[in-house]
Parts: sequence; C-alpha cells; structure tokens
Amino acid sequence: MSKPSFRILTSQGRGAIAVVRVWGETAIAVVDAVFRPALGTSLARSKAGRLRLGRAGLGQGDEVVAVRLDTPIPTVEIHCHGGSAAVASVVAALESAGARRWEGQELDPGSSEDPIAAQALDDLAHASTLRTAEILLDQAQGALRRELARLSRELECGAESARARLDALIGRAAIGLRLIPGWTVVIAGRPNVGKSRLFNAMAGFARAIVAPAPGVTRDVVTFRTAFGGWPVELADTAGLRPTRDAIERSGIDRARRAQANADLVFLVLDRSEPLRPEDRELLESTAGALLVANKADLPPAWDPRELSREGTGIITVSAEEGTGLTELIAAVIHRLVPDPPAPGDAVPFRADQLDALFGARAHLLAGDPAGAARRLAAIGSTPP
Repeated sequence: MSKPSFRILTSQGRGAIAVVRVWGETAIAVVDAVFRPALGTSLARSKAGRLRLGRAGLGQGDEVVAVRLDTPIPTVEIHCHGGSAAVASVVAALESAGARRWEGQELDPGSSEDPIAAQALDDLAHASTLRTAEILLDQAQGALRRELARLSRELECGAESARARLDALIGRAAIGLRLIPGWTVVIAGRPNVGKSRLFNAMAGFARAIVAPAPGVTRDVVTFRTAFGGWPVELADTAGLRPTRDAIERSGIDRARRAQANADLVFLVLDRSEPLRPEDRELLESTAGALLVANKADLPPAWDPRELSREGTGIITVSAEEGTGLTELIAAVIHRLVPDPPAPGDAVPFRADQLDALFGARAHLLAGDPAGAARRLAAIGSTPP
C-alpha cells in the first residue's frame, strides 16, 4: 500500500493560516494518527466537508482545523497557523506517520481545476487575519463557484429570485475586495483634541508623538491593525486649523487628502473644552464622519447628545485612560462591515469577478437572462 502524499498550498510565514493537503489511499488514516479532535469521533467517521477543530503536530502540537474533501481519492486538508514553526510541526508529524512530501511527479487529485479556487488560494497566502482567511478558504472550497452555477441555472429558467441573488453577490464584493488590502480609517480634528493619543491607544503602543503643543503632528502616521478580524490601516493626521507655517500647512494638506481617500473618518472633539468655531466648521464639512468625544476623564464642557446626528450617536472615550475604546471599535466595525458574510457564503474577491457580475446585471436589466448567464459562466475561465 503506497504512502499518502502531502503538499503545502499556501506560502509559508506570510499569511494568517496555512493549508496542508494530504491525499492517497491511506490519507485519512495517516491524518487521524496525528490529528487529535477536540470533540467527537475520528476523521474516518466524519462526513466530507465537516470542519473539525483539534490539535496536530509534534508534542502538544498546535490548534488546527481538519476537513475531509469530497474527492474520488481520499483527501484531507489541515488548516493551521501560518507561522513557519506551526507548519513545520504539522509537516514533521505527517512525515513521522508515513506521509511523504509531494514532489510533483504525480497529480494532486485534491487540486481544483477551478481558477476561482486557485485565485482564492493565491490570495489566502496574503490574508492577514483568520477572519479574512476563513472567507477565502470558503471560496477556495467552491462557495463562489457553486453560487455562480446556481445563479446561472436560475437565469436560464427565468427564476425571479435571480435578480436578488445577483445583487447580493455584488453587495458582498464590497467586503471581498478588501480582504487583502483592508480598510483605511483616518483620525481627524483640530489640534490638541487628543488625536495622536487616541491613535496610540488604538494601536496599543506609542506610535505617534504626543505633546501639549499644537501642530506637533506634521505628517500622516499609519499603523496596520485589525478590528474584529477585519484588516485596517489606522492613520493619525495633522490638526486642522488655519496656519501660516508652511510645514504645518503641508501636513494639513496631506491630512485632507488622506481624509478624502479614507473609508472612514473619526472626527475627534475635545469634550473638556467648549466647542470652537473650528470644531463646528469641521462638523459641517465631514458629514459622514464618526464623531468621537475625547477626554472623558476630565470634567465635561458640553453634552455629546447636543451634536448627535440623525441615527448616529457620538462615541465618548478617554484616550488617556483607555475607556470607551471597545464601543469605538464596535462602531468602526459596524460602519465598515455592517453586514458580514456568514460562514460558507459566496463572496466575490477579485475586481474582474465584480466587473463580470455588473455585466451580468446589465444583461439582466436589458431583458437578456441568457447573456447574463454567459457572463457568469465566464468568471474565472482564465487561470490567474
């Protein structure tokens, strides 16, 4: 009986998770020898497609997710942390159990001929959080391809639900296209309202210089982080005010450009001082901003409820003491991802996929469902 083969599908050390595929007549038995499920029975008794949480690797091993694939030849995928040590531990355990690394001489029967799945695996190597990696894994395992096939059948049959299903896919692309680059959040406000201190509090360390003198921040200071598993680039910017200082004015110009390109802007106000004319001007010019009343650790000079916009409250925080940050981050997540996809949902994640979906929608609105189905069938027809 031949030894099962395994290969690492993702680039090691670059992503949040790594995927190791094992296949062959004895693949399930070999993985069962190294996989210790947290609950339930062995993989051999699990249904194909059922995700199993457990541990694998040498010694105590590391937390992994194992899943049997529905393929003609027994195949298992192990999803582990993307660090080189975690991957090496899983690989060593597989080799000690009798599996051999795939060298390319034989076909990997678990590999997909679906270019969409290949694109998802390629992007998976660059996923920076587990949440985004899980969405890409769903697409690699066929979620988007199955939804496109289902939608094409509905279009050909003239089903009325096709329009709603197509619009839902287009809507999810707003998240899918941000899985790798993430979102940009800019902190804005006049000088000395505590922008840099709030930036440092959200970053978790002193990334930006904090000083009582106004105009200290002259450039856009950024930090890559994640809120609720969604990748975010947080940016601290120069205080916005009239100035004759050429260097400070240059920083203000950069701040305004950063705001114009941001997905979300925090407008920070100092709750411990009466609102100034500059504050009110900024309130009028940043209609879509998330309002943040800072310095809640000091006696208040105004009531945030006075400025609550229709349907939008003000988040009260103290960057000095770290209070209110949980509520602020929750508000950020809600603004950036108000309707996150459920596990297993189809999520378009490439610009060419979205273009094809819009093309299919145009055909559908023009009364040409067959043309819409053809556009959908062509998605991912060319390998990346």
